[in-house]
Amino acid sequence: MTTEREAAADPEYAQDVAKVREAARQLGVDNIEDGSWFRRLVAGHIKTYFAKFRPEVWDRVYPGLDTEQRADAQIKKVARKAAAAGAVAGLGASSGELLAMLSEGIAAPVGVPAAIFSMVVEAWYTAVAQVDLACDLASIYSVPFDSDDVGEVATLFGLALGVDIKKKKDEERNAPDERVHDTLTEKMIELKEGEIASRIGRKLLEEAVMRNLVPFVSIPISARWNYVATKKLGFTVKKYMRYRRALEASFDNLCLTDVALPALLLEGAWLLATVDGDAGHEEILALALVMDKLTHAQRAQVELKTSLEEDEEKWFEELAHAPASMHDTLLNTLFLMAATDRELQPGERRFLRRCGKVLNREVDCALVAQMAHYFASGENVPAGMLSGR
Repeated sequence: MTTEREAAADPEYAQDVAKVREAARQLGVDNIEDGSWFRRLVAGHIKTYFAKFRPEVWDRVYPGLDTEQRADAQIKKVARKAAAAGAVAGLGASSGELLAMLSEGIAAPVGVPAAIFSMVVEAWYTAVAQVDLACDLASIYSVPFDSDDVGEVATLFGLALGVDIKKKKDEERNAPDERVHDTLTEKMIELKEGEIASRIGRKLLEEAVMRNLVPFVSIPISARWNYVATKKLGFTVKKYMRYRRALEASFDNLCLTDVALPALLLEGAWLLATVDGDAGHEEILALALVMDKLTHAQRAQVELKTSLEEDEEKWFEELAHAPASMHDTLLNTLFLMAATDRELQPGERRFLRRCGKVLNREVDCALVAQMAHYFASGENVPAGMLSGR
C-alpha cells in the first residue's frame, strides 16, 4: 500500500488526489440526488478539452501507431487510470482520506454522510476520466465533439451502462388538453442538451454505492469495476467514432447547396427517420449533418419553429412537383438517412420505393442496404454508390 511519503513523491498519485478534491469542490447536495452533476461535468469538460487539445499530440504520444492502434492503447491507458482512481477513492473512504480533505477546508454538503459523500466523489472522478477518454477517441478519429454535445456523450455512456437512451414522452403525448409537437428544433436541442445526462448521473452514483458497501474490501472491487467499465465504455465510443467518421465523410458527398426546396428535402428526411417510430439518436445526428450542409439562406427557408408535418400524403404530393434538378440529391439524402441506423428497416424500404415511383426513378434497396453495411463496419459509403455520381 502506498505510504504518505511515497504518495508525496508520486506525481500521478498527487494528481489523482487533487482531482478527487476538485470533485468535492464541484459537488453540491442539490446536484447529487437528481444526477445533474454529470450533465454539468460533461458540458464543462468537453469545452475545456477541445479548447486546449491539439490532434498532433497523438503523433508524440503514440508514434508509429495507426488510428485503431492508438485508440486501443488509449482505452487501456485510461482504464488503468480509472482503476487507480477507484482504489484511491476507496482508500480515502476507508482510511480517512476524506477527513483529511475536509480538514483542508472542503466541507461536505450539509446532511450528506461522509461515507456517501466519498462515493459521490469517486463517481465524479471516474466520470471525468471516462469523459476524457470519449474526447480522446473523438480526437484520435478526427471527429471532435461540439462544445455543447452533452447529449451525444451522455448517449454513449447510456449505451455502455445499459440505460434506455430514448426519452419517454408518453405522459405528454397522452395529455388530454394539449398536443405535443416533436419539432426538429426540439429534437436537436434534445440531442445537444441531453436529458439522458441526468439519468446517467444517477446511474453512476448507484454503481458507486454498490461497489463501496464494504470498507477496505471496496478498494479492489472499485479498482476492478472501474477498469472493466472504462474498457467497455472505450470500445463503445471507439465503435461509435468509426461510425461517426464514416457518417460525416459520406454526407460530405451530398451536394445540398443547390437544392431549390430545402424544406421539402429536410421534411422528407424527417418522415423517413420517423417512419418506424420516434427518430433515434443516429437519425437526429444525420439530420443535424444535413442541416450543416445547407447554406444560411437555405436554412432560413426551413421553418424549424413549427411542427414538421407527419402527413406523408401531403409530402408525396409536393414531391411530385419537385424540380428534376434536385431529384438525385434528394434521393441520395434519403438513401444515406435510411442507412444511418445500420440496418434498412421494412418501413424505410416502402418509403424509398414510393419515392422512386413518384419520381419515376428506380430505387435499388439492395444498394441502400449495402450502404447500411458500410456504416455498420465504420467505413465510408463510396461516392460512386450515390445516384448521379
